[in-house]
Amino acid sequence: MYLIPLPSKITAQDGFFLIDHSTAIVLDVGQDDNDLETGKLLQQEIKKVIAITLPIKKVLRSAGHLNENCIYFRHADMEGSKEAYSLTVRPNKITIVACSNRGFLYGAATLIQLCKISRGEIGCVDIVDEPSYANRGYMLDVSRGRVPTMDSLKALVDRLALYKINQLQLYMENCLRLDGFEEIWSQTDPFTPEEILELDCYCNIRGVELVPCVATFGHLYDLLRSESFGKYREMDNGPGETFTWYNRMRYHILNVADPESFTLIKGILDQYLPLFRSDKINICCDETFDLGKGKSACLAQAMDYGEMYLFYVNQLVSYLQSKGKKVMIWGDIVKSHPEHLDKLNAQVTCLNWYYDYGANEETVKIFFDKGLKQYVCPSLSGYSRLVNAYDLSFTNIREMAKLGDQYHADGFLNTDWGDCGHINMPALGIPGIIYGGAQGWNVKDDRDFKVIDQAISLVEYGDQGESLVGLLRELSHQDIIIFNNLAFFRDYKVYNQTYNDCGICLYDKAKEEMMKVSENQLKSAVTRCAEIFNYLKQNNMGSYADRQAEMLEYYLAARGVALMQELTLVIKEREYGQNVQSLDAPYELAGKLEYWLMDYCEAWRTGSRESELHRIKEFVGQICFILRKYDSRNTINQKPED
Repeated sequence: MYLIPLPSKITAQDGFFLIDHSTAIVLDVGQDDNDLETGKLLQQEIKKVIAITLPIKKVLRSAGHLNENCIYFRHADMEGSKEAYSLTVRPNKITIVACSNRGFLYGAATLIQLCKISRGEIGCVDIVDEPSYANRGYMLDVSRGRVPTMDSLKALVDRLALYKINQLQLYMENCLRLDGFEEIWSQTDPFTPEEILELDCYCNIRGVELVPCVATFGHLYDLLRSESFGKYREMDNGPGETFTWYNRMRYHILNVADPESFTLIKGILDQYLPLFRSDKINICCDETFDLGKGKSACLAQAMDYGEMYLFYVNQLVSYLQSKGKKVMIWGDIVKSHPEHLDKLNAQVTCLNWYYDYGANEETVKIFFDKGLKQYVCPSLSGYSRLVNAYDLSFTNIREMAKLGDQYHADGFLNTDWGDCGHINMPALGIPGIIYGGAQGWNVKDDRDFKVIDQAISLVEYGDQGESLVGLLRELSHQDIIIFNNLAFFRDYKVYNQTYNDCGICLYDKAKEEMMKVSENQLKSAVTRCAEIFNYLKQNNMGSYADRQAEMLEYYLAARGVALMQELTLVIKEREYGQNVQSLDAPYELAGKLEYWLMDYCEAWRTGSRESELHRIKEFVGQICFILRKYDSRNTINQKPED
């Protein structure tokens, strides 16, 4: 069966229920406004499938004759999770039984999928269902280039609810309009406090907990490069440093030796906290690589790295606990210093992230052995690339979900980062969001990824051929030289930046990958991208009119991946002197990139604020200038030599 998440128990029965114009959605007399909203969501989704608007009503249980030919929400006690539900389909009635708002929501979500699969003629079935993880989250980066519109965020919340995801975190560094921090957010198209309050209310209606997620230690690029707050940075790399996507990611941590650093962050948190009804907060505190190497070196003489880290983190935790908050931190730093795990505040939840193949028991067991709370956190694997690496992402999601279940993790948080200007388009992340929901709800679902692709294609997109997500997966295989490598190339050519990470020159590494890939591999990828693009265009994958914006992003991804591989061919030939034949003259490729950029900008503005789109436009412009300099036949509009 193509249901996703896969319910815990499904028993097929004889017969079917046909939804028609006389069918009604009937609520129990005691049900509240949130259940009404669930009824309206069910009404809306059924209308998309069969073009019938079902009436919604409430009736007394004693009025039995009114409860025929209906979808009946019946409140009753349930064993196990408060999110549990049962769904019974019989020829004369569909009944959803639950004991909570979320239970009814998730029962309705399953019914919506049955309706999509059967086009309203639903086979009789008994379903009993409850989640593997109580906390099933999705984290979206809104700080590294792309700030979503409110409409797109609400559509995201609807999707989370329909796939039984009950927590949303928006990762924030610089994109909330805070009083006194205007120089931090004024260039980022920030959210207003009112918008966060509105989103929090909308999430609550959809059974999604909006959890604040705030950088409070590292990754404070905009804060610590500002004139007003630069004095709190650990390292002396200030406003004069060239902006690059990589430079944004490194160095920018607080000087914990200065007590005013804590006061600064406390003031920021005091503005965040009132906007969220959640009793949780993620204060991040990850990748603090330069701790003790700059202004806090004085502390490093008396403490080792782990002690310095916890010296600051535990202060923040204590402050937030005094405000009634349950604190989360990313677990990478404490995991790398296990000798200090006993000193971490025992009530902290460690967000245990691992984004590669081969997650093993030690990845998760370390927190279990210390008796610490943890969420397991895989990735959508979309950062720094145009198309999500679906093979990696799905494997990572499945492995981490199983390990978390084995070691009794408190939650599952699927992460969606936006490194490299958030070049990755939102629609490309949908399959990974859905699969994260599937594994968070039912960790025992071991269906083959091909079957999962078919299920998502049918249930999410109405693709009767069940091929759309499989094509996206194949497109990801053509993304051989990813955007991140080309960003390192740009940084070297334009800014003379090569970067050193633990003794490895990142530009040299990118250059090696570009030189190593063969001409035939790149040309084959370009050809296959064109075939995938044409197949997407010629076949109606999504049967709903509201999917056109997403389909445009898939077309753009196919074109963009092809152009990145073509660009690599030109670089191999013109920059590195390899004996390869480019598909286009450099100036011709520049023109193609500029047309692609025009369409990319249009797609960006459909679901995102302008935010930092200008940085991607700048990147393409710089690459096109380099391409035209390569080609002596095209001398028009070249920048004069210095």
